[in-house]
Amino acid sequence: MNDFVPASSMSAVAVGKAFNAIVKRMGLNDLGEILFNWNESQLNEDGDKIFRYPGRDGRFSRGKEGGKVIIGKREFLAWLLSDDPFDEKVYGTNIRNDTEWSALIRRAREAALGGIESRSMPITVVATQP
Repeated sequence: MNDFVPASSMSAVAVGKAFNAIVKRMGLNDLGEILFNWNESQLNEDGDKIFRYPGRDGRFSRGKEGGKVIIGKREFLAWLLSDDPFDEKVYGTNIRNDTEWSALIRRAREAALGGIESRSMPITVVATQP
């Protein structure tokens, strides 16, 4: 288990800040790798939405089992900040020993938590007397 703040208790603003910090600090390629391994999703060109093409034919299917589906940033953060990225049933028995995967997840977590903390600190204004 980890000591991260659950994404379900984060405000919408905090979720947005955390996600934007991940995009900014990790870059689209590294984040794209994490998203694809998570649930075969990807970022849009602007890097501000997660989506995927469900169904057997992915991009070419339409209707109930096809088309583009937008995935919430909160859902991604909930997965990222949990133990799920190291679920051996999903990612294999030695996933915790995969240094590249561990480094990607660690960097994404640090970026997310740094994005929340750095922007939520109060600004102190010091009054001066003439």
